[in-house]
Amino acid sequence: STGLNVLFAGVVSTPMIAHYSKLKQISGIMITASHNPYEDNGIKVFNKGYKSTLEEELIIESYIDGKTPETSNFGTYTLTNEVKESYLNLISQLNLKTSSLKVAYDTANGANYLIANEILSTYYPQSVQISNQPNGLNINLNCGSTHLETLISYIKEHQMDLGFAYDGDGDRVMMVGKDGFIYDGDFIIYLVATYLKDHNQLKNNTVVLTKMSNPGILKALKAKGIDYILTDVGDKYVSEALVKNDYIIGGEASGHIILRNILHSGDGLLASLYILKLLEEHNLSLEDITKDIKLYPFKMVNIKNINKSVLQEPEVIKYLEETKNHFDKEDIFLIRASGTEPLIRVTISCEDENKLNQYMDQVVSYLKEKGEK
Repeated sequence: STGLNVLFAGVVSTPMIAHYSKLKQISGIMITASHNPYEDNGIKVFNKGYKSTLEEELIIESYIDGKTPETSNFGTYTLTNEVKESYLNLISQLNLKTSSLKVAYDTANGANYLIANEILSTYYPQSVQISNQPNGLNINLNCGSTHLETLISYIKEHQMDLGFAYDGDGDRVMMVGKDGFIYDGDFIIYLVATYLKDHNQLKNNTVVLTKMSNPGILKALKAKGIDYILTDVGDKYVSEALVKNDYIIGGEASGHIILRNILHSGDGLLASLYILKLLEEHNLSLEDITKDIKLYPFKMVNIKNINKSVLQEPEVIKYLEETKNHFDKEDIFLIRASGTEPLIRVTISCEDENKLNQYMDQVVSYLKEKGEK
């Protein structure tokens, strides 16, 4: 009604919209609850393949809250299959081969259920799809990347080789082994980066991870001769680092994996296809190919009802800096105040679990004492 020409793609994943937006150098809009319940349905906006920035979102919101522009010209509305076809063409460039791997995949009763089935059932005839009956109300409901128990149970009961769980709009993925072990986004980035390096495709030999990445993964990357940089938590920070440094792969433990040489935003299905290619080429199981990775003990404690400003006191700053010096560079020692609640989050990960527990107890006790309300 405002003069724009609209292409309606039907039920497609967020990565499909992002890809078409990049391919045609146009804007893209996805209506989705993402990894949340249906009540949180919202809008994701893409500009030539890139997810909208905070500044762009503020501009968009100002238009939403303002008066609707008047125009005498109506745009066109076209139902199109091009978004799907262009994505299938993208996947065909991976040169996938038919495999006997038994793959279970949970599409979260979401937007990924059609395209994931079309691709995986073609190349992995023994694959099985679950959580694939969307009714508009059951997206991410006890399924998908945030509720892995459904997939774990299916894999164990039906003796599948491995499984993938996508979120409701398909831009995240988590992986599960045949024994029910959960491989998060950091594991997936390690495996995809290994594949890219083996094929001389890992630009600048570097991946982007976040400060919450398990030190065991960082150590495994180093052992493979792969460098990394760490950003704050959030896919926007990962994306910014990828663009700024011209790297091609990055992501978060939550399963948001960006393969920037192909897409500018996360794509769970694409990441899982790279994992499957890696397993096929090496003729190894997921367990075999990750057996040398030793995850470090990891602990997070939320200190509730505390004066968050305590973190700005010079004495506390000095104490935390001195404590951090007891940890290695790869270890995690993060003290953050919540932006929305009266709590301070303490996160520590290191190789020695006794050391972790000792310092966690000391830091939590110290902060509670100093930050009493």
